[in-house]
Amino acid sequence: MEIKKGRNVRWVNIEKPTEKDLSWLVKEFGIHPVIVEELRGPSARGRVEAYKDYLYFIYYFPLYDKEDESSVRTEIDFIVTKDSVVTVHYDPVSDSMAEFDMTACNSSLEVTYQLIEHLIGFEERQLRHVREKVEKVGKEIFKDKEKEVLEQITYLKRDVSEYRIIVRLQGPVLHSLLVKGKKFWGDNAEIYLNDLMGDQLKVVNQIDDYREAIGDFEDTNNQLMNLKVNSVMKTFTSLSFLTFPFMLIAAVFSMNTRDMPLVGLPYSFWIIIAIMAAGMAALIVYFKRKGWF
Repeated sequence: MEIKKGRNVRWVNIEKPTEKDLSWLVKEFGIHPVIVEELRGPSARGRVEAYKDYLYFIYYFPLYDKEDESSVRTEIDFIVTKDSVVTVHYDPVSDSMAEFDMTACNSSLEVTYQLIEHLIGFEERQLRHVREKVEKVGKEIFKDKEKEVLEQITYLKRDVSEYRIIVRLQGPVLHSLLVKGKKFWGDNAEIYLNDLMGDQLKVVNQIDDYREAIGDFEDTNNQLMNLKVNSVMKTFTSLSFLTFPFMLIAAVFSMNTRDMPLVGLPYSFWIIIAIMAAGMAALIVYFKRKGWF
């Protein structure tokens, strides 16, 4: 448990709450037993609940896992009274809160606003790895690396989709916080909470833009792969058509029958080879003029 104090408010940050921590919260804030059970571990869904003396809400934000190359959902539970803000989380989030400074905060509304604003700013900074990967795919898409690009796009699509799901879950929570927060703090809370919703929407729009760009790159890469496959198939088809007539000629002259033309003449073998080569050359010229080869 870590406690920081501002001018008229304090922030209590708890990571992986113990029974001692939960007992202290009950004694200090008189929180409901149902909330105590919720704080024992991660919850299934985000929500906002208003009680007589405090607000309780669950907020999710994405954390990037470098090993798995994807974003994972991280939960922070908030208990907000008039003069205190308690945050409870179950995963290390020190990096996302490292720069948070509450010395200028005068109320629990300002601390709550600054904490969530700080988390949204952290989300935007995390989008940098998505932007860098999108730019890398864009640069490599025309370098005959279709297979490698396809693999990169596959991982990137998974990361963006998971990130997008997590960030979109914030919208209903922030909207509910706006409605219930105005009743808890007063009408002056509206400007703070509306600002949070606007900043969260900016993150959603960014991830949607990246998602659309990835889809465009995937379509382009698939078209390039199809062009290569069609080109190879066209070449093999042309070669098959070129060789088939001459394989037939060779098979005919291999027949041991009477009155076979050219057989027995001097240089008959080379004459037949020359006829086949001339015929093949004529077909090649014809195919090129038609654009088939």
